[in-house]
Amino acid sequence: MKILTSNVKGLNLPVKRHSLYRDLRTHNADVICLQETHFRRSEHPNLKTPQYLTQFHSTFRSKSRGVTFLIHNRLQFETHRLLKDPGGRYIILVCTINSRIYTLVSAYAPNASQTQFLTRLLNKVQEVLTGTLILCGDFNLSIDPIVDRSVGGSRPQNTAPIRRLRELMTQYDLYDTWRLLHPTARDYSFRSRVHNSYTRIDYFFAPGNVLPYIIDCCILPITWSDHAPILTLGDVYQGYARPPWRFRVELLKHEQAAQDVREALTLYFKENTTPEMNPLVLWQAHKAVLRDVCIRWSARLKRDYQKRRLDVLTELHNLDTRNKIAPSPKLSEQIDAVKYTD
Repeated sequence: MKILTSNVKGLNLPVKRHSLYRDLRTHNADVICLQETHFRRSEHPNLKTPQYLTQFHSTFRSKSRGVTFLIHNRLQFETHRLLKDPGGRYIILVCTINSRIYTLVSAYAPNASQTQFLTRLLNKVQEVLTGTLILCGDFNLSIDPIVDRSVGGSRPQNTAPIRRLRELMTQYDLYDTWRLLHPTARDYSFRSRVHNSYTRIDYFFAPGNVLPYIIDCCILPITWSDHAPILTLGDVYQGYARPPWRFRVELLKHEQAAQDVREALTLYFKENTTPEMNPLVLWQAHKAVLRDVCIRWSARLKRDYQKRRLDVLTELHNLDTRNKIAPSPKLSEQIDAVKYTD
């Protein structure tokens, strides 16, 4: 099962939601855990995700905080217990997924008193814990500031919260899955534009008895948010069949594609409209011609888009890597230019 966690830093703008939809299609995860959705409790836009019709939202009275679960339609899913924080800080979901019981927790810790928040959260989790526990989200605290902060990042003056966090992990038998799988690596999940520094504050925590089932955990590139999505792959993951082909209306907005469609259909009807041809057969068969042209153009446009996207992600990754090793205002400006320029 694929689980993706990501701090999206607000989804009220349509451009942010479209960036999220693109990532959902790219990563094709089974369970999505979002933090900082910034949806207001009284009113918030619907997430138009046809592959994730099962959604759970924890919201706040203002446009801040906010946590969301998205469950893919392909899962055999059943809800047993749902606890939402009135403050929009966490969701605890006890459920059955593909005949296995899980307790899934998505959390967004405050910028201060993180360990007090985590203590209350874990106490609440223990009250309903059933089956396999997965705890993920943005905890706004580094477990090890020495390796989880970039060279240019400042070290915390007060280390008591870090000690308390480690004590909680020991007490509840929780492990940082990314660090276990990458014991010597240095990578970060958050970039501060103000300080031009990087930290790892987004985590997947799992108890010891779950670790044998976790295959991989990786930190993805920081793109449209200031946090990197983190993807965990557990159990024996297998792909799923593609959905049936559907006509992409946006192809008609592409001048050359629309012209090819018109020419193909004109030629088809010109060559096949005869007195002997059944009109119903003629009409049904033209769909195959239309489908062939659309598939070719869809594949071509997809290749062009993926090439542009790969070029941007490669450039962003190279700049980020250089900036993590030797931070500089010039590199920071270049990163921002790549991220926020169309």
